[in-house]
Amino acid sequence: MELFYQHERDKDFFEICEAIRKEKGSSYISVSEIVRQAINQPAKSFYLHIREYTRIYKRAKNGRTEGLKASKKALYNEVYSRYSHILTEQPNLCAMAVARLIAEQPAPRFYISPAYGADLYYKLLKSKNL
Repeated sequence: MELFYQHERDKDFFEICEAIRKEKGSSYISVSEIVRQAINQPAKSFYLHIREYTRIYKRAKNGRTEGLKASKKALYNEVYSRYSHILTEQPNLCAMAVARLIAEQPAPRFYISPAYGADLYYKLLKSKNL
């Protein structure tokens, strides 16, 4: 899967993590808790290239999601659900048109695992070159 907008995703994720941390003020909050909360916040998009939406849809439609990590499987299920819903309402749309519509929508969460999220947050804290 091609994460086309990784820099944007990382920046948005970091900003949400920092907002959660600052919201706690002087109260202690662990990195794992910050990340857990951040992952479940709405994201501005899925951060994918247009072509990826059609690939994900085809793979999910054909039942080829076994063996995927939980976060990736959740992403596939959400994209498949949106794709199917749009096609039901507008059956004359081509696959790329549907993909463009989904690409313009916000995502309900960040599709990363807690372990990766913690590693990413630490890395971004060190660099702060967002």
